[in-house]
Amino acid sequence: MLDQATKLSITSFINAGTFINICPHFNVVLTFNAGTSFGLLAPNNLSEYYLIIILSILCIVFLFYIFIKSYNSTEKIMYAILIGGATSNLVDRFLHGAVVDFIDIYYKTWHWPAFNFADMFICCSAISLVGYNLFASQSSK
Repeated sequence: MLDQATKLSITSFINAGTFINICPHFNVVLTFNAGTSFGLLAPNNLSEYYLIIILSILCIVFLFYIFIKSYNSTEKIMYAILIGGATSNLVDRFLHGAVVDFIDIYYKTWHWPAFNFADMFICCSAISLVGYNLFASQSSK
């Protein structure tokens, strides 16, 4: 909900491509990412666009299956955050035909690809899951 609320605010008040400098190394810029992470695999035709949507849905369904099978409440929270972020980006694809990105982190002339809160939720929960499972397996030895 937080991700969708911020995207609604950004798309309502900012035109695509407009840069708003918030502070050094941080801008707000409205961009639309039709591809996958970091703009990779941008679709060249409608078939590829639908393929990205189908793969997104399959990933969400698979993650939901793992979420249901997990008995560990910590893992469930991390999977829920991951599923929420992926679902929010999928909603963007249906609403806008692409994922709304607006956070621009940069240093001098180097800019990290624009991203959104859903992307942060996905990355943080995925890294947390990997770390949690690494440490959980080590502590059980």
